[in-house]
Amino acid sequence: MSELANLHNIAFVGHPSTGKTTLVDALAHLTGASPRKGSVADRTSICDTEPEEQEKHHTLQMATVGVEYGDKTWTFFDTPGYPEFLGQVQSAMFAADLVIGVVSCSSGATFNLRTKMNMAAVLGRGRAIVVTHLDGENADFDKTVHELRDLIGEVCVPALIPDGNGSGFTSVQRTYMHPENEWCQRLMDRVMDACQDEDLLTEYLETQKLTEEQLEKHMPNAIARGSLIPVLVCNPESGQSVDRVLDYLKHFAPAPSVGLVTNADGESIEGNPDGPLTGTVFSVVSDPHLGKICMARIHTGTLDAHDHVVGRGGGKDEKLGGLFRVVGKKRDALATAGPGDIVGFSKVERLGMWSAFGRTEADIQDVATPRSPIPTVALAIVPKSRADEQKIGEALHKLEAEDLTFKVEQTQDTHELVVHGMSDLHLQVMFDRMKRRYGVEVESHLPKVAFRQTISKSAEGHHRHKKQSGGRGQFGECFMRLKPSSPDHGVEFVDKVVGGSIPRNLIPAVEKGVREISKTGILIDGEVMGIEVELYDGKFHPVDSDEASFKAAGSRAFREGFAKAGPVLLEPVMSVEIHVPTESAGTIFSDLTSHRRGHVVDQSSEADGAITIIKAEAPLTTMQTYSRDLKSQTAGEGTYSMEFCKFAPMPKDEQSKVLAAHAKEHDDD
Repeated sequence: MSELANLHNIAFVGHPSTGKTTLVDALAHLTGASPRKGSVADRTSICDTEPEEQEKHHTLQMATVGVEYGDKTWTFFDTPGYPEFLGQVQSAMFAADLVIGVVSCSSGATFNLRTKMNMAAVLGRGRAIVVTHLDGENADFDKTVHELRDLIGEVCVPALIPDGNGSGFTSVQRTYMHPENEWCQRLMDRVMDACQDEDLLTEYLETQKLTEEQLEKHMPNAIARGSLIPVLVCNPESGQSVDRVLDYLKHFAPAPSVGLVTNADGESIEGNPDGPLTGTVFSVVSDPHLGKICMARIHTGTLDAHDHVVGRGGGKDEKLGGLFRVVGKKRDALATAGPGDIVGFSKVERLGMWSAFGRTEADIQDVATPRSPIPTVALAIVPKSRADEQKIGEALHKLEAEDLTFKVEQTQDTHELVVHGMSDLHLQVMFDRMKRRYGVEVESHLPKVAFRQTISKSAEGHHRHKKQSGGRGQFGECFMRLKPSSPDHGVEFVDKVVGGSIPRNLIPAVEKGVREISKTGILIDGEVMGIEVELYDGKFHPVDSDEASFKAAGSRAFREGFAKAGPVLLEPVMSVEIHVPTESAGTIFSDLTSHRRGHVVDQSSEADGAITIIKAEAPLTTMQTYSRDLKSQTAGEGTYSMEFCKFAPMPKDEQSKVLAAHAKEHDDD
């Protein structure tokens, strides 16, 4: 267990292919966490250990590297670059005290990077930037810095400066050591913006200078408070200047003692090792040997390897199956862990993602946690074999517990098993993982759209149900009126029968017949809604009439009236919010209105107009493949969220297509 001031928990985030994993590999080797410098290309990275990651040469889940080096305990988090794995990025940011955005000098600052740096700011985490690939042909450090300042803000100031670009890059120097450099004064100004020492502020206003000791004392606070985002530089592939980045982080990265953790009410939680134990689970993984493993950050108190812990509303406490520091794929046993420590433990089944825990429920403090992104892509899945069918439930449950952006649903309307994720790639990774870990294979297709049905005008329906086959027969006759009503009311049944034409005890059977056919549908499979049904007359036979007869008569009369009342298919319409670089906004507007039958509800901009936010409504049938389309239209920079808004009538030509497809499907059956 380390002192708070000697802990550095650092998450690396950014766009794909900027060098995040390579940088963590280089730092792991430099600090002794790895005996050799791993490589993404030759599949020896300490971070990319999953077969899916090694095959694609991209990080797909958060990796943790913990190590003691010098007088510090370090935890490095490598995170996926693809936006669809944002849930993994959130976990790392929550556990970290410093979030470092990695940007390639060759490709420049991206919208994806800005999104993640903004997320870090919302979480209250300190931020920094590392510029990589300075040895590239078109590398220009000064240009990249100005891009960062335009995209993220003028709080971005170089703290390390290179001696050149491209082949001219050989070393870096601390900006502070070069007072003639234009960035030196700006760096000190940013540090002083967060300073609360009145005497030092007065002195600085007079001298415009800080000593190295003053800088080391106050810069971590400036970073933690967001007054400064230091820009660093190195080439992780060659290892050039990685040691200078590590040295900078050793002196200036905020420790847990600087960036205070707050509870759900916004009150600071003091990291007291002698206080009651409280911590938060920020990651859950299934291990074939150890079972369920929880990764957690300790906020207060001390956790021992053989402690019992309990979660909020978790009932009985559970004994840890071991306490360890994670080093890539390895686990180093720990005896104890204290405030600010990042640890893993096993055999605690009642804790899940974002569970707060303690020794007793009374000790638990709920810490503000990120809101998980809402999945936007859905696929219906079918087990490939009978054996897969028997195992699929448990496999999906375990995957769902690990990733809150992966949801499983057994739909009531279409009776399909549907999985929801952030993109086609995200779901494919989950399918690959399910096959490798649990031996379960599935076939997938776009889910059926759950249409509804209604009417557009009033009509009447009538049916006489009569059967005579020897002995007691069946008889029931119903007359009813159908008229449109609010879709929010479903199907309203109104009894207007007078004079005893239908006995009172048989009217519920008529209603039952109406409601049953309303649930199953008439035009296609799908619920009927927005209709008022008025039963106003009928006939009965004193011997042959019974509940079954009037249930059948009610159902058929409703069907007849529905067919004459201008039947309409209702389709689900989604509320969509899209964030795109402004230069792509025209393409997105055109696509929504011209190809997806959508309409724009509102638009706004942020980041001084660099980003356009589009709020729109569009039918689900046109949005099922939007993830891949938006990616291609914005070069991977666009993001969106989507949720159900309402049901709305389909255009006649679209309705005809759906009905024709439905008829063909039933003919094939």
